[in-house]
Amino acid sequence: MIELSVRRRIGTLLLFLGPITTFAVSPFYNFDPINLVKLLFVTSFAFAFLALLISGGFHRPFRSERLLLTASAGFVIWMLVALFASDAPINQQIWGVFGRSTGILTYTSLVIVLIATALVFDVRFYRKLVDALVLTSVPMTGYALVQIAGRDPISWSQMAPFATLGNINFSSAFFGLAALCAVTLGVDRENSLLLRGALFLLAVVQMLIVLETGSIQGFMIFIAGLGVGVFVWIRTAPKLRNLQLPYLALGVVGTGFVVAALFNMGPLARFVFQDTILFRFDYWYAGWMMTLRNPILGLGMDSYGDWYRELRGEVATLRTGPDRITNTAHNIYLDISASGGFPLLIFYMVIIGLALGAAIRVIRRQTEFNPYFTAMFSAWVAYLIQAGVSINQVGVGIWGWLFTGALIGYEKASRQEPSKKPEKPVSRQSHVQLPASAALLGIFGFGFGFTLAFIPLNADAKFRTSLQSGVARDQFVAAQALGSAAYHMELSLDSAIKAGDETLTGEITDELLKRYPRDFMAWRVRQVLTTSTPERRKEASQRLRELDPFNTTTVPVP
Repeated sequence: MIELSVRRRIGTLLLFLGPITTFAVSPFYNFDPINLVKLLFVTSFAFAFLALLISGGFHRPFRSERLLLTASAGFVIWMLVALFASDAPINQQIWGVFGRSTGILTYTSLVIVLIATALVFDVRFYRKLVDALVLTSVPMTGYALVQIAGRDPISWSQMAPFATLGNINFSSAFFGLAALCAVTLGVDRENSLLLRGALFLLAVVQMLIVLETGSIQGFMIFIAGLGVGVFVWIRTAPKLRNLQLPYLALGVVGTGFVVAALFNMGPLARFVFQDTILFRFDYWYAGWMMTLRNPILGLGMDSYGDWYRELRGEVATLRTGPDRITNTAHNIYLDISASGGFPLLIFYMVIIGLALGAAIRVIRRQTEFNPYFTAMFSAWVAYLIQAGVSINQVGVGIWGWLFTGALIGYEKASRQEPSKKPEKPVSRQSHVQLPASAALLGIFGFGFGFTLAFIPLNADAKFRTSLQSGVARDQFVAAQALGSAAYHMELSLDSAIKAGDETLTGEITDELLKRYPRDFMAWRVRQVLTTSTPERRKEASQRLRELDPFNTTTVPVP
């Protein structure tokens, strides 16, 4: 059991972490204004939590805690195994590719956040966590409305209601989760009529924003989560318990219709099916093929984009043209298995299984409808569904990982254990102070995590400054900084080509291939560069065929 003072301090910080991660953007400092700054907060707080947990110590951990710690340690260790076993660039595996930032540092931080959340063991904290999501959605809703009105004070690269998440699919998913929690809390009769009305109004506005985005993710997970919530309510209503099996049967039928609609079949097809679903099938197929390519060790964290062209298949190559590419499977489970093989996916699924088992135990012993637990559980299920069709965007994903830990912790915190003495309430006057040693260790952990995440943030900021200069050489220098990504160097290569500087183009191409041997753009440039020797051109042509075997648009071997 972690010391009470440490658990309470962690709980307070966790309530701050979710909102700040969702809100954080840096449009005036970074070239990637969304992901890197969110990673900075998650990593800084995660390592502070780790330090506090270490300082708090474990005293006879419960079986559920041991399983969680074992699965979490296995997940992190296997990422490290994949790091050294893979040929993928180390910096890319640690910090992730540009625009995603889902490398080892991100997943390690999320695992720590999950463990910290699970070990708080305070029902009031878990209730506040649900409140935090709903409250976070209020300014997010306001900002999205400003964007819809065309009054956004920030000149983003695209003008759409994505709030602070960078993409309409992510904002759609976030508002779907928030609206689900708002509706669930809105049925709580302990709340005033005014508050309940405000919650329902908030949910309606958020669903209208989802409609404006044109993304079905928000509607899909809202409906699915609402279905889960209704089932929990039926179980606790004495007059409705006999409807459990018919309701489940109805749910199975509804799920079947939705699955059929994904394949453009059935009555729901015109509401669900979109051309982008076909693209996702292509991405999922490629992710599965990557998993099978190296089922034990994977291909390296966040290395999906390096292998997509080679393993996407002929149909995906020709469907809309060979230049429709991606660096993620748009499916978190496949991203994980492609990165670290089946063992990494198994560790992740064990963690998910622990949360599901905890939720089922709570549902079985509930005799009354609990809006907060229902909101937490239904939003978690909705997140898992969204994870099957989308990306682990940190601003949205942080809530999924928080709720995963919350379900595990809530089960124990709400358990009736006659054999154990209840924890004595602590008054404000006798509040247990955090030991100085623990506070110092927490500050050190925060600084350590901040340093790790600041490296790519700073490199990206320097590259943004170099772009403003318009000098290709400056961009090339900035793109070589520790923490930079392949995309930074590709942009500097593009600038050199447009400037007509073949000498610099050759230098950048050589450096790009040295750091990222599977970079398709670099091999294509080397193939057509006039300063390339015939041998180099021939090698480039051969590599292009290997990297993209069904692409017929590449220049043939000279």
